[in-house]
Amino acid sequence: FLAYIQNHDQIGNRAQGDRINRTISLQELKTCAALTLLSPYVPMLFQGEEWGASTPFQYFSDHQGEGLAEAVRTGRRNEFKEFGWKPDDVPDPQDVETFRRSKLDWSEVEGGEHADLLKWHRSLLALRKATPGLSGRPIERTAVTFDEGERWLVMRNGPLAVACSFAEGPVRAPAPEGSAILLASSDECVLDGGRVALPAGGCAVLEAKPDARR
Repeated sequence: FLAYIQNHDQIGNRAQGDRINRTISLQELKTCAALTLLSPYVPMLFQGEEWGASTPFQYFSDHQGEGLAEAVRTGRRNEFKEFGWKPDDVPDPQDVETFRRSKLDWSEVEGGEHADLLKWHRSLLALRKATPGLSGRPIERTAVTFDEGERWLVMRNGPLAVACSFAEGPVRAPAPEGSAILLASSDECVLDGGRVALPAGGCAVLEAKPDARR
């Protein structure tokens, strides 16, 4: 199975082709990436997701027949009108500018939150590669615990645990006994008395000591 948080269909079939990073925070993006890349499934990243590309991925087409081109153009505008969008706010799929807006801006990877997010993805991928047996594990050997009221979730996969916050403020999620933080989305992630403190939307990747795993 594939694990992903967005793909070309989900983005391209939104009215303006906006990516998930347009609606959630950097901390939440890091949490989504940790759950995706450290799960037992095969992870899939959509182009530019690894650095939080700001460019949209809008639906574009190059139909030569004017009848078909107009049908696609009108069809999309009518479809999104049902969801409250103004027809003029839906990009024309036949306009070459719709395609040009959807091209990646590779200069973004060099600084700011884009560079921070790219570094985070590289660290997660390196950890996945360096941890024997992390991928390809039967799903029944992966454990998930959560608290809907406090809005935390912990995914255990082999020797690793990903503790996540889905709360609007700080939370304290349970940490495996004798564990240590390998990666953290923020300096605010700290171990404290058998729990891990997490900022709003943040996460920490923990490794349990061998004796704790037994």
